[in-house]
Amino acid sequence: MGKESWAKYGMEKGQGTAMKSGAFVEAKEEGFEAAISAPSGPTGDQILKNAVEGMWSEAKKLTEEARQISGTVNRQKSKEERETVLDLTRVAARKAGLQAAIAAGWEQGWKEGILKRDSAKSD
Repeated sequence: MGKESWAKYGMEKGQGTAMKSGAFVEAKEEGFEAAISAPSGPTGDQILKNAVEGMWSEAKKLTEEARQISGTVNRQKSKEERETVLDLTRVAARKAGLQAAIAAGWEQGWKEGILKRDSAKSD
């Protein structure tokens, strides 16, 4: 990779990391708020299960899509075709990473919200 390619990669990587970090924080806040207002016991457990299973399922689906796209790179006949598929792979992987950040953030927020909710009840 040339210097320009590395610079572009570094810039895109930084932007992707910032985007995932922001999504994680936002989802964490949402999970926290959901947990604070959630009922205790099986009903609350079901809320968590429904939310995170759907989020992680979407992340896995997007990851598989990225994997399938990337598997076609070496089948391309020209450099331009390979570059196009690599770009598609990057976009798909970015979507998968973003969805995983959302799922992880929501789950983390839920855990912290439950701890706060339950500690407030014991005070």
